[in-house]
Amino acid sequence: MRDRIASVIAIVLLALVAAISYRYSRSLQTGTPAELARPKVDADADGVTLIQFDSVGRAKYKLFADRMTHYAQTDDVDLVKPRLVSLRPDQPRVEAVAQLARMENDGERIRLSGDVVLTRASPPGRPPLRVSTEMLLALPDLDRYWTDRPVLVDRGPDSIQAHGMELDNIAQRVQFLADVVDTITPQPRK
Repeated sequence: MRDRIASVIAIVLLALVAAISYRYSRSLQTGTPAELARPKVDADADGVTLIQFDSVGRAKYKLFADRMTHYAQTDDVDLVKPRLVSLRPDQPRVEAVAQLARMENDGERIRLSGDVVLTRASPPGRPPLRVSTEMLLALPDLDRYWTDRPVLVDRGPDSIQAHGMELDNIAQRVQFLADVVDTITPQPRK
């Protein structure tokens, strides 16, 4: 009988310690669960220019934004009105603009969203290549751009509509993923 009473007292004391520990840990947490899950901002700035350099000190690309917010825990950066400009001297210049962007993994990936327009320069006398979409993943170190969303590609009077696209600026190749509709304007006879 004594063993039973001792066991019951031990269980009650253990439950009491667990309840007090739980209550104490909850009291240390401040804010709502949504606030706790949101990463903390450690820096923000207006009118920023970020420049990535290659191993010999030449600028590879520039990233401009009206506003930048940096999160310490993830090292991600949110950008408002971003403009990404490729500066490789041996490749056509590429410029991508959007409403918003998220830069991840120390600038390895930039996810542009909202009215994204990418423009790639062409040789003199030819119109530039212009890509419009709602979302674009830029890999600026590789000078590659990808989307799985609908795209409209214009070059002068000619256009291509497709669902998804990959542009490799170094190889100077564009690959469309699905549902490609090409509209070519006939050239006038000479």
